[in-house]
Amino acid sequence: MYTVPMLFVEDVIATSKWYQDFLGARSGHGGDEFEMLLGDKGSILQLHKIDDDHHDHSVDVSDPRGHGVVVVVYVDSAEAAFAKANEMKVEILSPLAFNEIAHMHEFTARDPNGYSLMVCEADWA
Repeated sequence: MYTVPMLFVEDVIATSKWYQDFLGARSGHGGDEFEMLLGDKGSILQLHKIDDDHHDHSVDVSDPRGHGVVVVVYVDSAEAAFAKANEMKVEILSPLAFNEIAHMHEFTARDPNGYSLMVCEADWA
């Protein structure tokens, strides 16, 4: 079993490009209303246009986006992802550090739509 979060965004194409540039994700669908982003182990994230009215997902898409939810992404190198985030001038919510409790390096950033994204490197993942 696994989950694939769906984020409601203003601009699907721009957000898809941001995740591709930042994390190296690949487009699995493409389009301006819906996108499925792929990682090296399959689907990692779905993007859905926020004002697309032909789907009723019964979710509150009002601000703040993602309130109470953090999207967690495991990467091969948190240090490389942190350097890429700085290069792209991504808003950093918590800096790269080793989490003693979780036994992994991690940092938290904000995506262009206001969602919190925790980027982690774990030797057990």
